[in-house]
Amino acid sequence: MKRLFCSSLFCLIVFCSTVYCTVSSNEYGLSLDCRDHNCGSFFMSYKWFCCDGISLPVSGTVMSENQGEDFIEISNNYFEEFDYELSEDFCLISPCHNKDAFSLYEQGEACFKIKHNDVCDNPPSDGYPCLLLTLPDGSTQTYVMAKSDSEDDSYFHKAHLNRGCYKYKYITTNKYYVKGFYETEGRWHVTSRPYNFVKNTPLHTAEVLPDNVCFSWSVAKGEETDTLSYELYIGCNPSKEKLSKSEVNPEKNSSTFIIPKLEHKKQYYWYMKIINQFGASLETEMFSFVTGGIVKKLYNAPNPFNPARRIKTEFVFPMSEDGTCKMTIYSEYGDVVWESDRAFFSGNNSHVIRYDGKDNSGRLLYNGAYLAVLEKKYVNKTEIDKCRILVIK
Repeated sequence: MKRLFCSSLFCLIVFCSTVYCTVSSNEYGLSLDCRDHNCGSFFMSYKWFCCDGISLPVSGTVMSENQGEDFIEISNNYFEEFDYELSEDFCLISPCHNKDAFSLYEQGEACFKIKHNDVCDNPPSDGYPCLLLTLPDGSTQTYVMAKSDSEDDSYFHKAHLNRGCYKYKYITTNKYYVKGFYETEGRWHVTSRPYNFVKNTPLHTAEVLPDNVCFSWSVAKGEETDTLSYELYIGCNPSKEKLSKSEVNPEKNSSTFIIPKLEHKKQYYWYMKIINQFGASLETEMFSFVTGGIVKKLYNAPNPFNPARRIKTEFVFPMSEDGTCKMTIYSEYGDVVWESDRAFFSGNNSHVIRYDGKDNSGRLLYNGAYLAVLEKKYVNKTEIDKCRILVIK
């Protein structure tokens, strides 16, 4: 007599208890006496079976050959089939993407893909899994998903879709799934990346003051209704991968951002990631600038600039000693179009006055050239600095 471990012909899972058999010989041939040491043991071969704690001789059992003296495979109708039923939290299929997913319109077809998770390897019923797609206009379309050529039990469907928000539902079943149908759903957005990023300031490779460094740009949305978020990466390492994300980032849909304080006399590198509300993103090229000391004369940047895109220009100027300043902008005909309040500025330093391209009534300036005049009043003298600015819309 020999104690042998017993399993089904295609046993896939070993459970916490085992089934033992004793082999005996009688007038009918070989016989197996099966004793389950723990009631409720199960094993599986495409279906579930139960050997629930009884001891009976099993005659005529088919036994495989060349399995070694410690292991014998058996199959016999002694094992009772019971209902195939999975736990409530079992996912019969799972999407190969986020629940709230997107695809890019400019890249062509949207690819819906799922993973088939039936632990018993039961194939889906004919016509499943299927994709139920609700279009932006409320109409629905149903597609049978195709088996992937890969060996990961995945299914997919590709479709040409217009821009917009779609609802999807994946549905599957098989003849053993007693709950009827397994479903999972979510939203699918067909969108476009932001594009045409244009950097305005800081000027590439230019020397700028380390205080209140202004970053300004323009970028086009894939759709006018898109909401754009920004991530600014900056540092002194010329490797893009080693730049750090700024702790504070530009506000949504903004076109300017100010870093209050940078190190003096440093070469800085930076780039941005622009992401729409669905996750489609644009990564810009890397730019650089140098933080410098006191400027020698009045200038503005960017120049020209486009106030229609909410781009501001900065007037940068030196102060030789403590005093007050007032900026006045004149049209080409000599008319005053804008003037700042007079403000105090410290000496032996460089300072900035920001201008949004509007006149004193809040209207955007017309295209053209304008004259900026800065009046600096010290204790015993007055200085006048001038520069020309260009407005292009």
